[in-house]
Amino acid sequence: MKNNIIIAIIAILLIGGMAYKLTQNKKIITKNEQPVDRTNVPVSVTTFDANYFPVSTDYALPAVLDINKSGIITATQPGKLASFNVEIGSHVTKGQLIGKIDSRQREIGIKSSDATIKKLEADLQRTKDLIEGDAAPATAVNDLNYNLETTKIQKENMQQQIADNNIYAPISGIVVQKNANAGEFANPGTPLASIMDVSVLKAIVYVSETNVYDLKLGQSAQVTSSIFPGKLTKGIVKYIAPKGDENHNYRVEVEIPNSGYKAGTYVNVKFSFKKPAEALQIPKIALVEGVKNPFVYVVNGNSIAVRKLELGEEVGQNVVVKSGLTPGEKVVTSGQINLTASSKISIVNPKN
Repeated sequence: MKNNIIIAIIAILLIGGMAYKLTQNKKIITKNEQPVDRTNVPVSVTTFDANYFPVSTDYALPAVLDINKSGIITATQPGKLASFNVEIGSHVTKGQLIGKIDSRQREIGIKSSDATIKKLEADLQRTKDLIEGDAAPATAVNDLNYNLETTKIQKENMQQQIADNNIYAPISGIVVQKNANAGEFANPGTPLASIMDVSVLKAIVYVSETNVYDLKLGQSAQVTSSIFPGKLTKGIVKYIAPKGDENHNYRVEVEIPNSGYKAGTYVNVKFSFKKPAEALQIPKIALVEGVKNPFVYVVNGNSIAVRKLELGEEVGQNVVVKSGLTPGEKVVTSGQINLTASSKISIVNPKN
């Protein structure tokens, strides 16, 4: 009996000890799960003093030269090609006669019309003579006049068709494709050959929204290429798109006289703008979410303030600030990922 009591006491003590230990462990776990208050722990950051720095008045973009004008040679009348005097590489001038649709049937038709007209004119004169001698009624000439005029109109139509059988070059340039030869049948509108005018080329660039408002039609540009080191070609802005693409870039076409270039050549197009020599700038890395949602953290004592910005053009690793900052303000350039609006900071800029 005594032993049972002792065993019971020992069991109670063990259970109590285990319960105490479990309670202590739970308190430790609960304490560890509590979030650590780091609001008073300063975040290490680096900063940059917003200030005025030089900006370039030149703006350069890469481009590929393209042809400025092209044309398609077609026939306006159906028929067999009696002649087609062009070859790939041939140079033609606008309005040059380069081919002809066979017109022999229409030429025979004109001869037949001439004979009919001659007969009708003779019949008409004889009828008039009879009318003067009261040998025929005055209305007898009506049918003859109608037939004569109808035949003359038919002749004019055939003459026009013969003229339309001539095939002319629509523009001046070089023949770059030939799809037909003499003796083949041609339908109206079917391309017989293609011409490219390479006397003038155009460079197509896509200018950002920030810079496109500084461009004007007729403004000059400079075109250079690594193919011709040191060669500078003057171009003229001929087209500025009235609407930008989804990235707010605008198509701009610059025409240049061809002084040895070939279409498809990579070039650089440089525009010169009249801009201030200096502008307020900060590094692009200071932008917390990039240029699409431009804001920065500005040092405010040992804490920070959020500042929304209006940006201008990019200048190398910097970006121009149009509004939102004043010169001398310190913007955070690293450590932003650890910051909130209530964070304390510690500036750790490296010494120069």
